[in-house]
Amino acid sequence: MGRMRRWNLGDRQVLRTLLVPEEVLRGHRNRFIAHRRAGRHVVRAIYEYEGKTPVVVTVYCPFAERYFKGDGVYEDQILA
Repeated sequence: MGRMRRWNLGDRQVLRTLLVPEEVLRGHRNRFIAHRRAGRHVVRAIYEYEGKTPVVVTVYCPFAERYFKGDGVYEDQILA
């Protein structure tokens, strides 16, 4: 919750990023990175699984040009 406040992100915005991402990339240590654009920025929600349950590790909102690929890559889908 602290990171959400720091980046001024609401619950719905983070949930939408996780459940309806524009792309999902594979990260380090069996983690996934869900992306959803927000203007010139991209909401990045990093999550991992504990068993079958997705758990958010961190979330932040950097400039999209640095991280957003736009290739429609889906390495994982929480609701699949």
